[in-house]
Amino acid sequence: MAAVENGDNNFELFVEKAPETRSGTKPKVYKDGQYSDPVFKKLSKINGEVNKLNKRELQSKLKEFGLDTRGLKEVLKKRLKNFYKERNIQKSRVRVTGKTGYDYLAVIDFEATCEENYPSYRHEIIEFPVVLVDVDKMEIVAKFQEYVRPLLNPKLSSFCTSLTGITQEKVDQADPFVDVLAKVEAWFSQHGLGQEKTFAVLTDGPWDMFRFMFYQCQESRIEMPAWSKVWINIRKAYCNFYNCGRGGIEIMLHNLGMKFEGSPHSGIDDAVNIARIAIKMLSDGCCLSLNEQIQIKVDPRDSKREARYVVYHEPRKSRAARDCDENSEGEAAEEIDGDYGGDYSGEINHEMERLHIDMSEVDDGVDDLLSYYKLQKS
Repeated sequence: MAAVENGDNNFELFVEKAPETRSGTKPKVYKDGQYSDPVFKKLSKINGEVNKLNKRELQSKLKEFGLDTRGLKEVLKKRLKNFYKERNIQKSRVRVTGKTGYDYLAVIDFEATCEENYPSYRHEIIEFPVVLVDVDKMEIVAKFQEYVRPLLNPKLSSFCTSLTGITQEKVDQADPFVDVLAKVEAWFSQHGLGQEKTFAVLTDGPWDMFRFMFYQCQESRIEMPAWSKVWINIRKAYCNFYNCGRGGIEIMLHNLGMKFEGSPHSGIDDAVNIARIAIKMLSDGCCLSLNEQIQIKVDPRDSKREARYVVYHEPRKSRAARDCDENSEGEAAEEIDGDYGGDYSGEINHEMERLHIDMSEVDDGVDDLLSYYKLQKS
């Protein structure tokens, strides 16, 4: 296989046929690891050529292969590199890992009660949306939405209604959280989730599970469901995959050349748009895997619960793996060592009050939280 420049200053790829094994069907397995196959060295060279292309040239190549030409340059480079990687690995019949290991993604984006200029306000979930994404089909296959009646502060503030579009009438007619959660889990069962089908929760930032779900379950005097204690933070996955800065839903959509559909701060519309981002990432070759977790510790003396926010970090990759995944021209993918990216302990109310003072330790979703609830004014 080689990259050859043609008269239009673009390059064409020619792939050598992989040698057959004796059986003619068994994939090759190498003692030195999956990246020892020569195909990865060749892919590294190809990635170096991709890095040299400008945006117009990238769009031209993507169009030639019938691929999406929308998005920032970094997005286009990743898309083209993944196309070559998938095509050549398939032809080489090398056994590789790294696919999203779930049948479905359950995209959740809560809306909660809020009050302007009230940092210690105790939020309650008032909209519980779930959008189900079939990973293999890369499409939305089902939606769930229920409003939730708040019990601690049953009357919505005008600020909350203006921000979320959720009226007092909607929450007055809704069931309390415990009943809505039961409906969600029944809906999961109807779709076989957690039974014959595997799934992972996917959110936009850490706040939905670490803050709202934890506090709501604490207020409702119930245990957090096991499925809600570990999740995929799409902001982190997006940043690491496309090698670009983090941002909210609209920024991620913009970088992909897409537009927000629906009303911002509508839980179901936000969840649909997050699902659209996840689908685009899957189609671009991203392996969406669990990257955040909440660990809950109960003090036996007073039954108080403490929450520990844990961020998963990918292990350091070998040079061959980095070259295969990204480049050979000095553009190193982000590398992070260590088991955890953060350890934020303490009772949840105290924890969140501390975060109002110093947000530097949790960078994911901060801007969105500030604009969403406007609680960080100084």
